[in-house]
Amino acid sequence: MKKNESGSLALDKDFNIDKLLPKELIDHFMIRKPIGVRVHKQDCRITHVLPESHLIGKAFLGDCITAIDEKVIHTSDELHQKLKEKTENIHLQLKRNMFSWCFHIRTTVEKIQIDRDLERITPNPVNHYFVLIKVRPTPEMQFIDLGLFVKYNNRDRLEVDYVTPNSLASIHLKSGDVIRECNSQAICSKSMLRYCIASSIASSGHFTLLIEAPIRDILRDHIDLADDVVAIADKAVEEFRKLGKGYLPQQPKKGDKKKNIKLKEGRTEHQIVSDIDPAKLRACKNAS
Repeated sequence: MKKNESGSLALDKDFNIDKLLPKELIDHFMIRKPIGVRVHKQDCRITHVLPESHLIGKAFLGDCITAIDEKVIHTSDELHQKLKEKTENIHLQLKRNMFSWCFHIRTTVEKIQIDRDLERITPNPVNHYFVLIKVRPTPEMQFIDLGLFVKYNNRDRLEVDYVTPNSLASIHLKSGDVIRECNSQAICSKSMLRYCIASSIASSGHFTLLIEAPIRDILRDHIDLADDVVAIADKAVEEFRKLGKGYLPQQPKKGDKKKNIKLKEGRTEHQIVSDIDPAKLRACKNAS
């Protein structure tokens, strides 16, 4: 990548990201009938998923049923006609209404803009990757929650602060990622990012982000053990492996009698010494 005339990050001339952008995402499921969803009459768009449906957690509002058992479905009448066939399981094809797509551009080193014409290169490695999030609003969706929360870092860059689990943002975005561009436009404020995302969703149903992510140290959470502890652990692992080799559970012999466990009816009491001899008690500070 390199900087264009507007100062924002741009891709190399030989690389065209538009050719890689997916236009749609199709998922396939093998489920039992009934499928337990309500669809729109014209485009088979899912408008409601019943609680007892086999598609709970698989199909969502806005997803379109495009085919059943490899037969293309256009209207709800074709869908109902296909579901009337005497089959227990069906091959369902869904076109996703919302999805996230990611493409890794390159791994490089971090660059800090010191002045308008002065740029400093640090030894910190970073990843540049491209994220496409498609969201097509439908009348059934009351609101759109991307699950993305941002903040300003110590360099006044827009940084991902938190992503809601199982949300669209959590698929490819992580806390600490720096948002450099939205829809090929340099982003410098929260309001600017909010406007770019909202306007792009309203016009085209998707938006793109250019992310600069620091390469996280995967060994930072590991603890180095002493050599003698590692040696003892290796010996224990080897002993467990020896015990497991050639071991087969043996069936009990016919002549063996079952051993019953009996509880003793009597009981034994042990008295506390301090309860018998007060001299055994010790003074305690701040005791109530």
